[in-house]
Amino acid sequence: MTITDPFTAPSRPRPAPSPAAVALLAQCRRAKAVADSAPARFADMPAPAAVSAAGGEVQLVVHPKTLADWVRWTTVLGVRTRQVHTGSTTVVRCTYGGVRTRLVGVGVPALLTEHSNGGRSC
Repeated sequence: MTITDPFTAPSRPRPAPSPAAVALLAQCRRAKAVADSAPARFADMPAPAAVSAAGGEVQLVVHPKTLADWVRWTTVLGVRTRQVHTGSTTVVRCTYGGVRTRLVGVGVPALLTEHSNGGRSC
């Protein structure tokens, strides 16, 4: 069975993409470009980040060893928003390079708990 493109027929012109679709495509391309350049941009950071781009948003997943590492990540990204703690991760949404960015810190709630206990284990 051969699948043919219905828009190849002379009487069936391909519809033009909507402005929203064009804007989303541009946003996805910007996010992909930022994600592709992230390893070089963040090479000097203490914990390497796993970077991905989807839906016009960049996601950086880091595993900081200390609270200072986490603070450094949030400072470099210019985070000025609320941090949401979900289980063993902390999620922060911000904008970096003109693209929506989600910074996920694995183990950050434990680091914050350790810091608030003065370094003592529970």
